[in-house]
Amino acid sequence: MKDQKKQNKILLAWTLAWVVSLGILTAAENSLWDNKIYTIIGLIINFAVGVGMIIAYKNLFKTYDELQKRIQFETMAITLGLTVIVGLTYEVSFDFGIIGKEPEFEYLMMFISLSYIIANIVNSRRFR
Repeated sequence: MKDQKKQNKILLAWTLAWVVSLGILTAAENSLWDNKIYTIIGLIINFAVGVGMIIAYKNLFKTYDELQKRIQFETMAITLGLTVIVGLTYEVSFDFGIIGKEPEFEYLMMFISLSYIIANIVNSRRFR
């Protein structure tokens, strides 16, 4: 349990670092610098921090017991399935003229986050 708390803190730090690096990258491009080299360096840094975040999540996953792993697997499966279905439907709706505004990636990211949180809560309650 102690190792799990440690790994949670490490994952939190990597996640915050990734969010900050993405924020700096998206806010600074075109406003703080106009040089493609800086943008490419920023992209590489953001990608590397993202890989670090994935490794931290993998290390946290190793500390889980079988029930926690099952909850996470089912939560991720539900989130992936919903994301593919909703994301493709969202895109096709624009292509067919059902919705007038072009799909934005930010909305899909919010949907992914909310579906993961809700699926995790539902699965946690279901298995407890």
